[in-house]
Parts: sequence; C-alpha cells; structure tokens
Amino acid sequence: VKEGILEKAGPVYQFTHDIIQQTIYELIPSHHRKLLHKAIGKDLLKSAANDSTMHLLATDQINLFCKDGDPSLEECSQFAISNATAAKFAIASSSFEQAR
Repeated sequence: VKEGILEKAGPVYQFTHDIIQQTIYELIPSHHRKLLHKAIGKDLLKSAANDSTMHLLATDQINLFCKDGDPSLEECSQFAISNATAAKFAIASSSFEQAR
C-alpha cells in the first residue's frame, strides 16, 4: 500500500493497475496459483458468514481453483454448496424479480 501498488477497496485490497496485477500473477507458477486460489477462497469463505460480498469473492477464488485444479470429492461437494449460496446472494441482490 505504501509503495502505491495496492489500495484498499472496501473489505479487500486490490492492485492499483491491471498490468501490475497481471504481471505479478503470471510470475507465480501455475500450480502455486491454483493452490493460492483454493486457500484464499477457503479463508474468505470462513470469514464470510452472511456477508454476500465476501461470499461471492470466496466463491470466485474457489471456482478459479476448480477450473484447473483437482478438487477432491469432499471439496466438490463443499464448493457446490458455496456456489449455490453465492447464486442465492446474487439473485437476492439483483433486480430480477422487479424485471419480471
């Protein structure tokens, strides 16, 4: 944050520029990236409780792991529940019902 690479964006930190994020991301070996997505997703999920924003962020990270990772059967079940909950949060926060 001090150096201007990261900035606080609500409950999370983000890179100040997409190119910085992409460059750092690509420097991480792909197998480590998968494990980082999984760890970040699980940690965010633990602290999410009923916070829809945190739950959606956690689910995004978990899905990035699942895309190229190798989740166990138990993890697949846990992650499916996480995705279902995220979908409920997303529907609740949208104006889907009003559009009907």
